[in-house]
Amino acid sequence: MIPFLHLSNVQKSFGSVPVLRGVELTLFSGEIHGLMGENGAGKSTLIKILSGNLMADSLTCAMNGESLSLAEARGSGKLGMRFIHQELNSIAHLSVAENLMLGKQLPTRAKIFVNQQKLSELTQVALAELGITHIDPKQRMSQLGAGDQMLVKLGSAFVVESGKPAAQLYVMDEPTASLMLSETEKLFEAFERLKQKGCSILYVSHRLDEIFQITDRISVLRDGKNTLAEKTKMLKPRTVVEAMTGREISQHYPGRSGILSKEVLLSVQHLRNAKLKSLNFTLHKGEILGLAGLGGSGRSEVLRTLLGTRNFSGTLTLEGQPWQPRLKKFWQERLAFIPEERRSQGLVLNQTVATNSHLPFIGNFGNFLGLLPKQKLRQKSEEAWSRVRVQGTGITQRIWQLSGGNQQKVLFARATWHQPKLLLLDEPTRGVDVGAKQEIYSLIRQASGEGTAVLMVSSELGEL
Repeated sequence: MIPFLHLSNVQKSFGSVPVLRGVELTLFSGEIHGLMGENGAGKSTLIKILSGNLMADSLTCAMNGESLSLAEARGSGKLGMRFIHQELNSIAHLSVAENLMLGKQLPTRAKIFVNQQKLSELTQVALAELGITHIDPKQRMSQLGAGDQMLVKLGSAFVVESGKPAAQLYVMDEPTASLMLSETEKLFEAFERLKQKGCSILYVSHRLDEIFQITDRISVLRDGKNTLAEKTKMLKPRTVVEAMTGREISQHYPGRSGILSKEVLLSVQHLRNAKLKSLNFTLHKGEILGLAGLGGSGRSEVLRTLLGTRNFSGTLTLEGQPWQPRLKKFWQERLAFIPEERRSQGLVLNQTVATNSHLPFIGNFGNFLGLLPKQKLRQKSEEAWSRVRVQGTGITQRIWQLSGGNQQKVLFARATWHQPKLLLLDEPTRGVDVGAKQEIYSLIRQASGEGTAVLMVSSELGEL
């Protein structure tokens, strides 16, 4: 069978640092191809070369058996591509139809006015190609959930008069990162329709369960090289993880250590607010308690309430004493929180690792003049860096220069800086690769082993 697209000997360096070293990628029509690798493996660079945002130092390209340059393939229209990222980038105040037509010629009346009826019809046809009939073209994007917004984004590739896909290749980069299970299932159904129409899908994800659920073949990159390319049905998750990390995986989840303490740290009784209805649970010292549920079910609302950012009724006790959460005193009470969106809610991206590590504790180090002991802060930051095993150049490195997994480790360094009594985690492994996930699991286990009680929200039932 002749591949739809075959890239070989893809080379790319930044200065003297090689990023892609002879990478090969083979895509067939009507196939969903999974692309995996740890952060820094070269996936993003390869995708940027595919899209034309980066030029390879060298590569060989063939389409349907015909040799040509990648630039020629894109320029001739033979390689129609659409890139679907986890960031939605929708314009919230515009309608579904208007978002669907962004960058395209709008239908007009008298060559002046937008033909709203024709616009709605085009939208309905495009969405119907993906089996989507429940979305009103006139509805504002702000009224849709994340899953439906992603479907609209995917549907925009079908706005052509022939009713056929406008692209032959769809590159999906972590499209389910912020979706609920039901929304993810809708997206996968849309992928199957694309596949049936002969389209090729390159699916990039850190989620092994998704990769094994929907892909036909899997390619793995490590350190800019291919380490695996095989049919999915011939592989096991363990094999893929070992190809990504370069080491044998003896245990994906670290084992429990020690005996659970009988001492209750946190008791929650009849917790109520706008989203919570009489919630009850207890959390022991050194225990890890998982909160499961669909998006919007109130999981994160529990954490936000305990953080002190939500009004509530009910009874909370901490170490046997009545407790009223207050955000201003949260860290002072030896409590800690890692938010769901690390980049927008947890980190100051243009600041250093050191600054991000000790942000909540700066007031503990200043003297009566407000001056900070730089040497002591540096020492504590280096200790935190070593404790969580951040991979980078040092504590003076800017946060934005780190991979997602290492950014998350910096948040763990901050959260465990003061040996907290209670650690609240909201999706702690979202958007990080398999190797980094294992390290994060170990950090969670380490904290619980030291007596910290952990309350953890996750969409990944396997890790709970």
